[in-house]
Amino acid sequence: MEPLPDGVAPMSGRWLAILRGESALALPQRTGRRIFGLMPSAARCKFCNAPFKGRYAGAVKTIGYTPSRKNPRICARCIERAPEGGAVVPVAVLFADVRGYTALCERLEPGEVASLVQTFYETSSAALLAQEGLLGQIAGDEIEGIFVPGLAGSNYRRKAVEAARSLVRAVRYTSLEVGIGVASGEEFVGNVGGGGYKDFAAVGDVTNVAARLTSSARDGQIVVDEGTYREVALAFPDAKREELALKGKSAPVPAYWIPP
Repeated sequence: MEPLPDGVAPMSGRWLAILRGESALALPQRTGRRIFGLMPSAARCKFCNAPFKGRYAGAVKTIGYTPSRKNPRICARCIERAPEGGAVVPVAVLFADVRGYTALCERLEPGEVASLVQTFYETSSAALLAQEGLLGQIAGDEIEGIFVPGLAGSNYRRKAVEAARSLVRAVRYTSLEVGIGVASGEEFVGNVGGGGYKDFAAVGDVTNVAARLTSSARDGQIVVDEGTYREVALAFPDAKREELALKGKSAPVPAYWIPP
């Protein structure tokens, strides 16, 4: 087994293995993968190999190896039920926000608002999961997608942009309007919380920038930061560039407007 980097605790080593896709960092993870790999299944957890189908699926389900609500290609024990903690890893964060949500709530009946929001969640989730994202925060008029190399691969930033484009196109068939922001870099990703509550999240400047970029996007617009754009520049050479003054940032942030 490759040694853990200096200063990385065993639990953080497991998170590194999951989020970076470097299973050699965590011996228990490797051992479990070998055991689960002996159990035939047409679908299994990408991280630990737990079978989701076949004769052994029922047995492992009773001990928590069920598809995660964050992404059905991963089991809940590898994400939601993992202990608190995480690791600083490369990540792309996407936020999609419903435009005019306050006015919608004022104009429509509560049941109609709930129906529209449910449509937004379902449409957005499908777009994010199709590009191997992880579902982050879902609150009111906003949804978050988290893209890490361990699941989305080395082109995780490109997949975040493609998820944004798919989401915009899909929402056109509803009566909703959305704006999307995407930022990438390195920050803490894992299970965070306290007081008996924890949730999987990306925490840091990347998430903050993505949220602020989303605020700058109008209906159907996708705004990405410079690090994200570098990965897709060849596909969108004519993307409009603008220096944006984002709330909480001491200097203007270079941003690019990607066509849906």
